[in-house]
This record gives sequence, C-alpha cells and structure tokens, in this order.
Amino acid sequence: MKISKSLIVAFAFTAFHISSAVAGPPVTVIFKNLGTQTATYTPITNNEAITKANASPTPQASVTAKSSDTYDIQSQISPNYNHANLRYQIGNKECVYLATFVTTLGFGASKIPKWNNTATPSGGATCTIKVTKTNPSTYAWSVVITMK
Repeated sequence: MKISKSLIVAFAFTAFHISSAVAGPPVTVIFKNLGTQTATYTPITNNEAITKANASPTPQASVTAKSSDTYDIQSQISPNYNHANLRYQIGNKECVYLATFVTTLGFGASKIPKWNNTATPSGGATCTIKVTKTNPSTYAWSVVITMK
C-alpha cells in the first residue's frame, strides 16, 4: 500500500510538471464593457469552449455596464501556441475576439514570435482589442478588449 501511494504521488507530480512544460504562454485578458447595458459572455464555437476551459478564473457570465472582468488563458496544446477566442453580447450587438500567439522557426532554429489580434463586430457593436504588454522572454502577453 505504501508503494502504491508513493507511485500515485510520483505520477501526479510528473503529470503536473509535464503539463506545465507543454503549456503555451498565457494571455491576460481584460474585458471592458463600455456600454450602458450588461454584456454577456456567450461561448458558442468549439474554440470558444476551449478558451473557456483554459481560462483562470472562468470569465464572468455577465459584466455590468461600465465594469470589467480580468482572467488568464493558457493553452495546453504546445509551448509554441496559445489562443483566446471570446464572444460577448449586449442585446443584439455582438463582438467576437481572437487573440493568437504562435512561434515559427527562424535561422539557426531560433523562435520567431507572432501575436495576432482581431475584433469582429456585428449588430452595430463597437469592438476593440489592443495588446498592452508582451514579454519577449516568456512570450506572455496582455490584451484589453472593449465592447460598446
């Protein structure tokens, strides 16, 4: 029994370190509701569901007018990739945000980082996404997304 417990502890410890070794760089998201009504977080697609699963803490289901919500998203797919695919609605207005990070191999097997960010409005919404910080060593980054 003592050996079994030791093996379980060793396995859990190893699994924890392996998962952190393959995790992509985190993105810190600050969602700001600039509107006059409550915004709802409404993941619909598979990528949006994966984003929600990778978020810590989970994004708030609703964000009141003139308020914000902050959370981190970290992909477990690869140390060279991360994405945040988010959807918010205010009434008939909708914003879909996509923030991605990927590295490609450069000369001498060096890594070339690339961050992409898009905000897609519909229903008369005004949506913005802006990178506020990047870390050239860890590739972690922060974005502020707004909706009105």
